[in-house]
This record gives sequence, structure tokens and C-alpha cells, in this order.
Amino acid sequence: MVSGRFSFVSPAPLSVKTSSISLRVADFLKQHPPFEYLTQEERLRLANHGRVKFHESGEEIFTEGTPRGRFVWVIQRGTLNIYRPQSPGDELVDVRVEGDLLGIEWSDPTSPYLTTARVAQESILYALPADLFTEICAGNAEAQSYLQEYFSYKTGVAQRATEISNPELEQNAANWLTHFRAINDRAANRLLTAGPTDSIRAVAQQIAPGMQEAIAIVDEAGLPLGVVTEADLSAKVATGLVSVDAPVSEIMSSPVVTVRQGTNAGDLILEMMRRRRHHLLVTTDGTADTPVRGIIGEKTVHAMHGNMPVFLSKEFTLATDVYELRRLRDRADELLLRYVEGEAPIEWMTNFIAQVDRMVTEQAIVLAKETLASEGLKEPDIPWAWVALHSEGRKERLLRSSQRTGIVHGEIPNGPARESTVRWFSELANEMGSILSVCRFPMDFRGRTASNPRWCMPISGWQEQFRLWVSTPVESNIITLTPFFDMRAVTGDRSLVTTLRSFIREEVAANQGFIRLLAHDAMAHLPPVTVFRDRVLDHSGGVSDTINTKRNALTPLVDVARVFALSLGLSHATFTPDRYRRAAALLPQYESTFNAAAESFDHALRLQTRIGLLRGDSAKFVRPDELSRVEIQRIKSIFHNIARIMDAAMTHFNITDRNKP
Repeated sequence: MVSGRFSFVSPAPLSVKTSSISLRVADFLKQHPPFEYLTQEERLRLANHGRVKFHESGEEIFTEGTPRGRFVWVIQRGTLNIYRPQSPGDELVDVRVEGDLLGIEWSDPTSPYLTTARVAQESILYALPADLFTEICAGNAEAQSYLQEYFSYKTGVAQRATEISNPELEQNAANWLTHFRAINDRAANRLLTAGPTDSIRAVAQQIAPGMQEAIAIVDEAGLPLGVVTEADLSAKVATGLVSVDAPVSEIMSSPVVTVRQGTNAGDLILEMMRRRRHHLLVTTDGTADTPVRGIIGEKTVHAMHGNMPVFLSKEFTLATDVYELRRLRDRADELLLRYVEGEAPIEWMTNFIAQVDRMVTEQAIVLAKETLASEGLKEPDIPWAWVALHSEGRKERLLRSSQRTGIVHGEIPNGPARESTVRWFSELANEMGSILSVCRFPMDFRGRTASNPRWCMPISGWQEQFRLWVSTPVESNIITLTPFFDMRAVTGDRSLVTTLRSFIREEVAANQGFIRLLAHDAMAHLPPVTVFRDRVLDHSGGVSDTINTKRNALTPLVDVARVFALSLGLSHATFTPDRYRRAAALLPQYESTFNAAAESFDHALRLQTRIGLLRGDSAKFVRPDELSRVEIQRIKSIFHNIARIMDAAMTHFNITDRNKP
């Protein structure tokens, strides 16, 4: 006999029959998900049909490949290790402790066991009937969501809570970004049209009764020609610049910006910000070659959904000093936190912040040019582009991290103006660095900014630099230079960067050894094994109390995606999930692994951003006790999926030893 909290004969299981024991079990279960989402009656049903069992250290609870049993287990006390059989030896993939669940695969509950569970310390387990557990949880949206996250590392794609049909979740703070039906219906219902020869007076009379924001000017076939807004009537007619009897074509804004029918609210907002327009015309196919079907204004979207960031596109252009610029950028962070906590799509948020930072950059350039002009420095007449590198180059910078910038410009002709041209670019870069620093973007401690002459060059200089890196990667210490392969033109002559990307693609194709070396370097940041009891366990057996969100999660996902993108010639793809999606289309044998990696990147960036915005720092180091239970499971899934994508890269690029290039 074994004495303790429960009395039973070991190893024979004991039925949980008495009401007092059932209540104790139910009370324990309600402290842990998914049971905390169930009713007390449902927890008691599980406890009444369950068993309590003691297990010695070294016992196996289930074995990989054997048929699924009729129980799922909850650890009441002790520790279990989860292994995946490998040769030689077993690979530790997780550690489960008090309150953890094991023995079920939510997406396929009848499949054989995928792993082996072995007792690491003497343990007491609650064995609950799998069929009843599945039945009860299947009727609870929150329990479903948690279990899909908990077991998502097998399939790699966890269903987001916002995708579950649940009235409470439909009220999600950012869920409206993916909606389109209501706003498109409103766009059609509010559509007013006029011909280009109609008088301004007639158009104004048409707008006034319904208090419409704007009217679409169309030709005889209904194709869009322009837009007239309330602002046009105020600025051009009320001021007396144009007669009310003149044709409306004299005050209409043209060319128009069009979107297709079915565009969701989030994409409409981004298009307004990107194009700096407050009204969009809806056409059948999204081009000006098909008839107008509706008109959408900023005020309409705001009235329907609120939290509208489009106002920023106007406010940034009105910022007359760097402190106003900083205030507006701070406002964008306030909006971003709402979207992160509301589970907004990660790609929408990265595009939103990329548009905000583009507007910051463009207005900063305006202010910098004014300063240079006041000092007698004239802008040279050669093309140039302001370039973002690193996470901003990939449109993945949600938190305000260090500046990593560059300038690509045309060739500077020899002559008396050469020195002043070089000086202008240098002074512009210095002034931009100062402005962005005031806007809370710290300088890069490695000097990877446009103020460094190495990163402010004519396109021929950039090409020579990349040629050297690709042809001699070891000598160039390429592992420190990979962020430069994530280059993006923020503003200016974007064709310069397009040309540079094409050059890089050709150089990489001609030096295949470069790709294999880059792939080997991408194996440098092996993820931890798991998180348990607020500790992080690494592969060497070491334990730490923090998760390095950059090294343990984001960096390996970014590095592997970059290698596949460069090897496949995807020079136009920089956003990490987009790289994985495009690679999956070309390498379908890795599709599930690539999809898992893309989903993991989503979760990792979202987690880092939420913690960073709340703490006001980079969230590079996060303690497990700062995370919710769902986030802990997501972190575990991220670690598993990074290991999978690394295995795929080792196979694809024929890497046999992580330690040898």
C-alpha cells in the first residue's frame, strides 16, 4: 500500500468514485486549461469517470507508434519527459509538469501515439476518459482554441481563436479588419455619380441632401474619371477660385485610386495610407477599366469601425518639427497595441507600421532638406533612394529598434560639383539620423546607417560590395552581413533598389557555394527544447529563466527563410512569412513545414510586440511568467517548428553537420 493524499494499490489504477475525491480532482482541474473553460458540472463528470494512478521514475506512460489508449492524462504531481525516437538515442522534445495534459492529439484523436512519454520523477496522474474529454471540449470554443494551440506543433498550423465561430470572439478588438461585406454594401449604397461636364453647382446640390463625403465623376460607360470631395468644394469653389457654374472636371481629383469589390477594411485603410487618399472608388475588378460600383471615404470606415489610423497620413505631412513627428509616431504605437491585443493579422500590422514609418521618413527628409537648404546646401540632380535594412527592410519592425539605413544613389559625375554632391548626401544622412533618434529610433551600435560612408554609395559601389560578399563569403564574414540582403526602398527612386536586387540574384545564382554556407550559418541558433515551471531548457541540459525572443525564435525563422528565398531567386520577397509561402509553392515537399514556420513567425513577432509595447522596451528577453498559458504553448510550438524548418534546410542544402560548413 502507498499512503499519501490518495490511498491506492500501485500499480493497479483506482476508480475515482467518492464524491470527496471527485471534488478534489475537479478543483485541481479548474486551475488549468482547458478545464478552466469548462463548467464545474463538466469537470465533475470527467472526475467521476476517471482514475488516479501513481507512477515510478522511468515508467513509460505510452510509446511512440502504439495504438491510442482510452485515457488522456493530467499531471497532478511530478515530471514527465516527452521523447521522439531517433537514432542514436531518443530526442527530448518536451517536459510536462503539474497541470499539463498528455496522451491526445486534438486534430486526430484516433492516431497512434506520435511520441513516447516517460516518467522523470515519481508522479501522480489523473487518467480521464478520452471520449468524454473530447466530447465535452468539442462543445466549448475556448477549450477548442487552447487544445489546437497546445497540440499545434504536429501540424504546424494552429487555428487562431478569432477564426472560431463564437459570438464573444466576434467582438475581438481588431477582428473588423478582415471584414468586407458591410463596408462594401455601404460603399454601393452611398455611391453618387456625375458626368465631367456637369456643373459644380449641380454636383454640390447632389452631395448636400445626403451629407455625402464625395461623388465619383464617370464617363458615359460608368468608368471612373475623378472624384470631387467636400474639401474640393471648400478649397476651390467657396474661396472663389472656380465658379459654381464651371464644369466639375475643373475641380475633380484625378487620376483616381481604385480597389476591387470585396476588399476588406484593413486593406482599404492601408491603401488610403499608402496612396495618401481619403476616398477610394470601388470598381468591378479593382482597375479604372471597369465601371464604378461604390465609393468609400475615410469617415465612412471610421463611422463603421473606429480606431482609424488614416488620419496619420494627413497629420504627418503637417508636422513642422521633429517633436511633432515623434508625437505622431507615439500615437501609432498606441494604435498598434490595440491591434496586437485584438489579435489583428500580423501581416496587416507590419504593413501598417511600415506605412507609418515611411511617412515618418518622408517627412523627416522634408525637414532635413529644409535644414540643409538653410545652410546653403542644394540637393543634387541625381536619382537616389532612402533604404531600410534588417527588420525594417523586411517590413517586420513593429517595435522601434535601432536604425539600419542606407542611401543608394546614381553615379556622381566628376567635376566641380562632385564634392558638394557627396557632402549633401552625407549631411542628409547625418540630419536624418538625428531626427530619427529624437523619434525614439536609436542609432545602430555597429554603424549600419546611412551616415556611414560604407552604406551611402552609388549603385555601382553597392553592386561591388555585394559581389565581394557573395564570391568570398568566409573572408567577408557573411554571417554579420545578412541583414543587407533584406533591403527595401522606403522612398525615393525605387528603381535603383530593383536594379540592385536583380544584380544580387544573378550573383547568388553564379555562386551556389554561397547558399550552402549561408544555410549552414542559419543553423547557428538552435532553439531551446521546451519551457516548464517558468524555466527554459536548452539542448545541452542548461536551464535559464528567460526566453530570448530574437535568438530563440525570430532570428532562426528569418535566417532560414532568407536562405530559401535567395536560393530560389525570390529577390522581391522580403517579408518572412511571404518567403515561406512562396517557397512552399516551389517546393511542395516542404509545404507543411514552411506553413508551420510562417505561423510560428506570426506568433513570435506578436508576442515580442505585445510585451515590448507594454514594458516600453525591445522585449528581447521575456520571462515565462510574463506569458499567458496559450502563449507558453505557442512558444513550445515555435521551438518545435524551428527544429523542423532547420531539419528541412539541412536536408535540402545537404548539410550533414551543423558544426561544419
